[in-house]
Formats: sequence, structure tokens, C-alpha cells
Amino acid sequence: MKPLYRVSWSVARFLLRVLWGYRVEGEDRIPREGGMIVAFNHVSYADPVVGGVGVPRELHFFAKRELFHNRVFGGLIAAHNAIPVRRGVVERETLEKVSAILGGGHALLVFPEGTRSREGKIGDARPGIGMMAALAGVPIVPGYIRGTRSMGRALLRRGHLAVFFADPIDPAIAGGESRKEHYRRVGERVVESLRHLQAKYG
Repeated sequence: MKPLYRVSWSVARFLLRVLWGYRVEGEDRIPREGGMIVAFNHVSYADPVVGGVGVPRELHFFAKRELFHNRVFGGLIAAHNAIPVRRGVVERETLEKVSAILGGGHALLVFPEGTRSREGKIGDARPGIGMMAALAGVPIVPGYIRGTRSMGRALLRRGHLAVFFADPIDPAIAGGESRKEHYRRVGERVVESLRHLQAKYG
């Protein structure tokens, strides 16, 4: 990790542990080197931080382009590897950046559903995660974030705020008669794993 990222990661993890009793299970399932995607469920604006500090590697992540309009906040998230994107649009520039990140042996945080779930249920995956993983030939590590839907309530239930990781998914084994079908099946395997974690850990 670069110095700024390491400091932010360490401080955030320390505060989450002290205040919420934050814990991580399955951390040993995360590859320590090489390109990879970490796929989290998404219910809260706190998810990038709570999920991200559960990963013992420096992460890159997507952020709405509008968030960069504020120079201070935009500069802060850019310094922590945020990639500006337009909602609902896959741009060639973004794909090139993702390809360089994963091809360079780095890690990318993705929310496969594409947006927050209001009810807390894990929805279907968009094809983007399957496409990114398949084209780069990198594994996807599913991670279930628990407790961020109500951070105040989690504060009163120490240990409820947690992240649980499943075994990495190799996109090459998903199959499919076409590229589009293959990408869809990769996404399905990811959300199936997330739903299994949710059913197990609530």
C-alpha cells in the first residue's frame, strides 16, 4: 500500500474495531498478489469503507463523476484510487483504466448489483463484473458486508458490523455459449455466493 492509503486504511480499521467491534472472517481467502476483483453487496454509503478495510490490499474503486465536482472531496477520493464513472454508461476510457489496473496486478472493488439495495436483498448482477473479470482473467472474491444498513444500531450490537469472504471465483469455469452469456453466468455465480453468505451470517 502507498503511504496515504495505508494510513487511512489503518485508522479506519482501528476506529471501526474500537467503536463497532468490527471483524473480518475469511480474510485468508483473499489472494495477496495479482490482479483480482472484490465483489461486495451494497446497501449503504459506508460500504466502500467498511468493505475496503476488510481487504489487506490497496483497492481501486468506482465513484460517480459528480463526486469529483467538489475539488477537495474529489481530490481526496482520487488520492485513494477512485475511478470517475458516469452512472449507467460504460466508457472506453473506464475499461482501459480497469484493464490497466487488473493487468498490472492490482485489486478492484466492485458492487456487482451496480447500485444500493433499499431492502437489503441481494439483487442480480450487471454484466460488467463478468466482463471485467473474464477479459482480464482475474479471480473474483465475493464479500458480504453486514451491519451498514443501520450503523447506529450496529453501534449498540458490538460485533454485528462485519465482513465475510467466500472462496475466489474463477471466471473461466462459468461457461456460456457466447461472450454475453459467459459474462452473465460469471455475475450469477458471484451473487449466488453473496446470497449464500447472507443466508449464513445474516
